[in-house]
Order: sequence, then structure tokens, then C-alpha cells
Amino acid sequence: MSRLLWLAFERPPHPDAVCHPATMDDVLLILEWLESAESRRVHLSEQLRGYLAQQHDITPWSRPAVPCRRESGLYALVPWRMAKWLSHVLPASPGVIERTRRQLERWLQTTSSSPIVNPAFSS
Repeated sequence: MSRLLWLAFERPPHPDAVCHPATMDDVLLILEWLESAESRRVHLSEQLRGYLAQQHDITPWSRPAVPCRRESGLYALVPWRMAKWLSHVLPASPGVIERTRRQLERWLQTTSSSPIVNPAFSS
């Protein structure tokens, strides 16, 4: 069984609360985008928010993955919960981006069980 990293943003009943079980591939993709220039991160965040708004009336278990272009030009299919998490994290301040990036890299380097990464709370 592969390891999972729980990506969390806010806590219920907050309307933006979301939690996604990320795989190692998800974490590598997120790191790629967190290391992008701020303008690219903000643009991607806006695209994700627009796509998520279109899916708002679809039941959560029926929502399709969000196609996102990687730096290589290839597309990655991003689960909607991860897309919602990214839509809030990508435009964050440089300090939050750096702290989140360090947490993700630390998780990749360890063999720990499933911790939670929530940009709103530092560890």
C-alpha cells in the first residue's frame, strides 16, 4: 500500500474546508507548481477556481478530475479536492509557500505514516 499525505485547508464547517489524500506523485506535482513563479501560481489558482465553480452543482463523488498543464506542456489530471486545496495554497504568501514546500519535501524524505499538511497551521 502506498503512503498518503493528507492535504487539508481550513476546518469544517468553513465553506472552503477540504481534505485530500495525496500520493507521492501528487506531492511531486504540487512541489513543481509551488516552485513556479508567483504569476504562474496565481494564474493556475484562478483557472482552478473557475473550473471548480463550474463543478459546484455536481455531486462530489461525480466530479471529474481537473486537467492542468504542467511546466513540461503535458497535462495532469488533478482530483477536484486537490484542485480546491491548490486553489487556496498557490496564491498564498511566500512564507506560507515556503513552509508548505518544506513540509512536503520532509514528507518525501521520511517513511512516516500519513501526516497532515495544512498551510494555515505550521508544524
